[in-house]
Amino acid sequence: MQAETSNEPKAKPEAEADETSNVVEMKREGVSVRIRPTIKNGVTRYVLDYRANGKRKLVWRSTLAKAKAEANYAIDKISEGQGEILKLKAADAYAYTRSRAHLEGGDGETKIDLEIDEAVSIAADCLRLLGGRATPQEVCRDWLKRHAVELPKITISKAAEDLKKLEKADGKKNDRMKQFKAHLDPFAIAHNLEVHTITPKMIADYLGAMVHSERTKANHRDTIGFFNRWLILHGYLPKGTDWLEGVREYSKRKTGTIEILAADEMLRLIEAADKKILPLIVIGGFAGLRHEEIRRLDWQDIDLEEGFITVKAANSKTGTRRAVPMKENLKAFLKPLEKKSGKVVTVKNTTKQLLLTADNTVNKAQKIKQLEWKRNALRHTYISARLAECGDEARVAYEAGNGPQVIRSNYDARIRPKAAAEWFGIMPQMKGGK
Repeated sequence: MQAETSNEPKAKPEAEADETSNVVEMKREGVSVRIRPTIKNGVTRYVLDYRANGKRKLVWRSTLAKAKAEANYAIDKISEGQGEILKLKAADAYAYTRSRAHLEGGDGETKIDLEIDEAVSIAADCLRLLGGRATPQEVCRDWLKRHAVELPKITISKAAEDLKKLEKADGKKNDRMKQFKAHLDPFAIAHNLEVHTITPKMIADYLGAMVHSERTKANHRDTIGFFNRWLILHGYLPKGTDWLEGVREYSKRKTGTIEILAADEMLRLIEAADKKILPLIVIGGFAGLRHEEIRRLDWQDIDLEEGFITVKAANSKTGTRRAVPMKENLKAFLKPLEKKSGKVVTVKNTTKQLLLTADNTVNKAQKIKQLEWKRNALRHTYISARLAECGDEARVAYEAGNGPQVIRSNYDARIRPKAAAEWFGIMPQMKGGK
């Protein structure tokens, strides 16, 4: 701990000479340094004798003047609580003194209230991050320049509403608008703050506290990142602001059990289905399209004559166009429902209708319980059955809009060829599993 120092000039220590031994003693601030002359090989040298940090220290100098100057320096350091420096070699002591001077600052400069090791740690981190591409001083000047203009203040809630209005006016799809609402509204509620006050730690804590799957957290993280970039583009945040810096990245890979349906379960669903939801069930089960891909289908995308369903790039989850071949049983189910154009599935709340369909499979007279709806089971069953049928991972991956590795690791050997033939043998005229 440093001793308190006065702003008044320090008095020079008085030198008291011992008449018998010619020893000079210098005293100040309660610190005493004795200077003793000694002769060796006819040459007089001067030895400083004092205690620093509880240990005796001897220092040799060639002249009395240099010895007195060294004594003054030692008294200063000991009285300031910096006795450790007296153990250093000359070059190291000089570096230490310069470092302390930099932290103290000159006239009109702000004193940096850090220990030398703390200041060096910060400087070293900055240099590592920059990797020689710029100096810390250059980066600081650039940051100050970019932040010199005061940005308009706006709350998270107001900014989120503005974003949604502009995106809607830009013609964004309803699915995208629903995503903004689902992700940004709770974020705004949790952070009733102005956008410039948000930090990466706040984002990390917010995502970490979510009671959602890792995939859902990843989707929220993506939307917040988009929001961050939108705020910069519209002048609400400085360039270079990164809310996601250091924030954990969550995996989007689906986890959990891959559930499939048996042929008799599919028959029960088909029999209980309303004509408005039937296309979604049979296309999902016999062509393997994703739920959202089916919802976006137009009848013009279905070619019953050639036997292909075209999933446009704009409607595909992967953003890639693909043509999915239709099985004969799927053609048979869609033929009576075919239209020249228009949405294939006209039900707005498809999830609610699917759950209702599963409930309608109950048969109290025969004491048959309703089916429990298995999320994505239609698509999972198709992929598993198709792989068992043809054994071609690359072909199935293309048709499903997945990678071969996903097909191999998640769907291989879940269904045997006999069960696959039974699945694709389901036809409209079949009732009750017969």
